[in-house]
Amino acid sequence: MGLPAVRQDRPSPRSRRPHLRVVERKPVGTASRKRSAAARAEAARGAFRSFAILVTLLVILGMGRVWLSVKAAEASMKASELRSDIKNERYQGDMLEVRQSALGSPSRIRAIASEAMDMAPARKVTFLDIAPRRSPRPAATAGRADANGLDRAIEGFMDLTAGEAQVLLVGDVGLASSK
Repeated sequence: MGLPAVRQDRPSPRSRRPHLRVVERKPVGTASRKRSAAARAEAARGAFRSFAILVTLLVILGMGRVWLSVKAAEASMKASELRSDIKNERYQGDMLEVRQSALGSPSRIRAIASEAMDMAPARKVTFLDIAPRRSPRPAATAGRADANGLDRAIEGFMDLTAGEAQVLLVGDVGLASSK
C-alpha cells in the first residue's frame, strides 16, 4: 500500500512583500465630523451668498439700463411734441403778423375812419411842439417865480391834452376795427 504521508518543512524563502504592521485606529469623534460638515456647510453658504450678490448686481444693472432706455424714449417723445408745438406756434405767429399787417394798413384805417366815424382827411395839418424849450429867459422874467410856475402848468396841460388825444384817436380806431 502506500507509504504514510510525511510532512516536510522546507525553509520558506523570504517574501518579497513588505512586512505590514497593524496600526491602531484612533476613534473619530462626532465633533470632528460635525466640524468638517459645518465647514463644508459654511463654505457652501459663502458660495451661495457670493452667487446671490452677483445675480442681484446683474439684475440691478439690467434694470438700470432698462430705466435709462425708458427715460431716453420718453425724452425723445417729449422732444418731438415740443418740436410740433414750436412749429404750430410759429405758424400762428406768422398768421397773426399777416393779420396785423392787413388790419394796420393805412387804406383800411382810412376806410374805417371815413365810413364808421364820418371822418375826412384834414385840409390843413398843424403840429404842436410840446417838447420843453430850454432857451435862456430874459432877465425881466427870470426873477419872477409865478412865470416859471405858469410855464410848468401850461407844459403839463399840453402833455395831458396830447396824451388824451392820442388815446382817443387810437381807441376809436381800435373800437371801429373790432366791429
